[in-house]
Amino acid sequence: MVYLLLALIYTAGLLVSSLGLALIIKSNLGAGPGDSIAVGLSYHTPVTVGTFMIIAFAILVIVNAIVEKKRPQYESLIPSIIRGRTLDIFLYGSLENVNPETWYMQALIFTVGIIATAVGISFYLRTPFPRIPLDHFMMVMNTKTKQSKGVVRNLMEGAMALTGYLLGGPVGVGTVLVVFLLGPLIQWSFPLARPVAFLWTDPKKARDAE
Repeated sequence: MVYLLLALIYTAGLLVSSLGLALIIKSNLGAGPGDSIAVGLSYHTPVTVGTFMIIAFAILVIVNAIVEKKRPQYESLIPSIIRGRTLDIFLYGSLENVNPETWYMQALIFTVGIIATAVGISFYLRTPFPRIPLDHFMMVMNTKTKQSKGVVRNLMEGAMALTGYLLGGPVGVGTVLVVFLLGPLIQWSFPLARPVAFLWTDPKKARDAE
């Protein structure tokens, strides 16, 4: 019963974070750093944003294995596929006609999007199930470098933003804000999701993970 509840929280966290990413893209302030790469590539091919994201995550599975010197965590393709497919559902479905033109609506959609992304990531990371390779890379570098999740995520987002810009992706003020805000927001919301970890691990381990 506990693991059923954890599975629901895990799925909900992935869905909320996918919705957040879609809202950031639809805010017209610039896509998130990683998403800007996928969106930029989708402009020139018939391949969807979510599909490019899944391909990138599959490559990152191998990168993570090399960094950790462990076997590739192929099970992490499960949340990767969920993230990619649900992002496409939001972008090309329920949010397809969302096109804010006023600055305050753009700001509102962006704000909701970045908070939803951070909270969704934090809650699904608190479960014992496979992580999306990008988030797993953040956790690995957090452990190896002894830097906070916020710092690690900022550096990751900065590198992806530069790549997205070079590929002609929709990099804008929103992209820059994601670079500097998503990491701290994850750092802020991660302790809020601590009760989820208490469902399957002891309190000390849950706090040590922070």
